Amino acid sequence: MSTASTKKQSPAGGRQLIAGAAVNFTFLAVLFLFACLREQSMFWTNVGNWPIWLRELVGASFYPLLLLELLLLMAFSGVCVRLLASRCPTGMTAVAVLPLLWTLFLLIVVILGANNLDNLIAGQPLHWHRE
Repeated sequence: MSTASTKKQSPAGGRQLIAGAAVNFTFLAVLFLFACLREQSMFWTNVGNWPIWLRELVGASFYPLLLLELLLLMAFSGVCVRLLASRCPTGMTAVAVLPLLWTLFLLIVVILGANNLDNLIAGQPLHWHRE
């Protein structure tokens, strides 16, 4: 008599979860850096001495990367919850990583929101930066 809970997760499945967590973390690290740069007024001016190609990269890719990361994080969370429901030991490890990944994502959203909230309170337009 074999049940699903007695089956062992294949090592390839564990490696896929580790790869998924690593991809999510990499995207989040890049987005965190981009969010910090986006919200600095000196980043967008020549006074900051940032290369133009970097400004264009951040400006053009930030929101598509943010949306892609949200979709990847939701998919990864779904896989982790499904593995947890099947009582897979790999799922328990993956679920331990989920709060860290979601906290980093929410931190990026807070960084974006803080500047815009400050601008609204000061009567400035959204995404406004001092020059």
